[in-house]
Amino acid sequence: MVETLRHLGESLYASSFLFTLCHVLSFMLPTVSPFSNEWITSVVFLLGIFGLIGLSELARVKLNWTPELSRKFVHVLVGLFVLMSPFLFVSNGPPVALAIIFIVVNLVAIKSKKFEGMHATKRKSYGTVYFPLAYLILCLFWWERQITFQIALLLLTFADTAAAIVGEGVRNPESYRPWRDQKTIQGTIVMALTSALLTGLGTTLFRSLAGMEPLELQLLVPLSLFVAAMATIAEAVSDSGSDNLSIPIVTAVTYDLFFESVGNGSAAVLIMWILLSFIMAQGAFSLRVLTSDGALAAFVLGVFVFGIGGWKFMIPLAVFFVLSSLLSRIGKKSKKDQRQSFGKESERDMVQVYANGGIPLILTIWWLYNPSDIIYFAYLSSVVAATADTWATEIGFFSPYVPRNIVTFRKVDSGASGGVTFLGSVGGLLGATVIAASAWFFIQDVKVLSLVVAVGFAANVFDSILGATVQASYTCGGCSKRVEVAHHCDEPATLISGSKFINNDTVNLFCTLSGGAIILLMG
Repeated sequence: MVETLRHLGESLYASSFLFTLCHVLSFMLPTVSPFSNEWITSVVFLLGIFGLIGLSELARVKLNWTPELSRKFVHVLVGLFVLMSPFLFVSNGPPVALAIIFIVVNLVAIKSKKFEGMHATKRKSYGTVYFPLAYLILCLFWWERQITFQIALLLLTFADTAAAIVGEGVRNPESYRPWRDQKTIQGTIVMALTSALLTGLGTTLFRSLAGMEPLELQLLVPLSLFVAAMATIAEAVSDSGSDNLSIPIVTAVTYDLFFESVGNGSAAVLIMWILLSFIMAQGAFSLRVLTSDGALAAFVLGVFVFGIGGWKFMIPLAVFFVLSSLLSRIGKKSKKDQRQSFGKESERDMVQVYANGGIPLILTIWWLYNPSDIIYFAYLSSVVAATADTWATEIGFFSPYVPRNIVTFRKVDSGASGGVTFLGSVGGLLGATVIAASAWFFIQDVKVLSLVVAVGFAANVFDSILGATVQASYTCGGCSKRVEVAHHCDEPATLISGSKFINNDTVNLFCTLSGGAIILLMG
């Protein structure tokens, strides 16, 4: 514990120094481009970042820096550069162009194994690609929300780095694996504490620079804790450096959600939604409906969807989640045997949670910044599509007739993607109707709800067509069964049809995407 606190102190000291440097530089910078043309500024900006990369390579070679140390050096200095971008550029055009350039450059560098000071790590990581991708998204959607923009980058630049330094440097780490990347308890604690500190300091600093009144302590403290908690979850549940993307985006949405709730006088209601999301996620994990990472994903999903949309967003999603979970437990033994033959598990993981709930989540976040009926209709349609697909599968298991391939009409094994039955189709239509009915209190329009049911069910049919045509299908070398996963019986399976890049989760994502997109296009 003493060692952890020592590392924490060192990390916070380093973060404080760099943050102070950023404060001074930002305060001294003009609010307009130092050159007559912002594109000239962008070229200088670009050369400056390349200079930093070259400097890190030189330090790695001359000073015998480890690749990990060199990568952190680049991460922090590039983070400082992008933190200054709102003070250098009036429009977001040049920053967007710079972000795209570095996404391409870093992808090429990773594939060609160039710039080891940036990309060489002990594990496979695309963090240097996720960083500019996150910057691109922030520039596109949060450029006009300067304080949110800066807080998101502060946590990405300093809190994430502090967590990594402590996690890798502590002598006796307490490791755990919330998803795919291994984390340490010590690093997670530092991530949370540093995030809270930077959120509080950053909010105070940037509100002052913007000429705004300082935030009262009774608001600043819960804001800092809320943002820190969500950012820490985003950092913990990561894969191959994806926290460089998830931390700033989750931070930005959380930050804006807090102020939206406070502005509407619904801060207490937000706390209720947070508690409800926790209870539902914990309950699903205890009942073995969700894996640990699936429960964390469901918690984040619930906080955002319930916290942003309230009852009108909460009820359809909760009905889908609860009733679908109950359906999955009916005939659990026989379903488990069939699922395992196709490489499927009854417990849903994070990927499966977002395959079904990711599009509704994105639409909910869109609604936060641009509330409109059409976005809500699209949200409802995407949930209807997910429900129709899930219920068609769960109820179709009980069909007395052999499923037919939706494209060729040939008989297929029960549970195979692309296979349909009359009972399963009726079940899918029933699920779509139940979700639409759950929104009746908010949309008392039979025509609109009928359209949502029709579109959601059509998305379910589209899901089956994709499953029968482009979804990957394999033959297991061990048991000779036809499966839908690349590894089965502890050995690689042979691809016999479809694309290896498209699995059941991808198809489910396209299902919910099509359900929402059709409504948006019609609107």
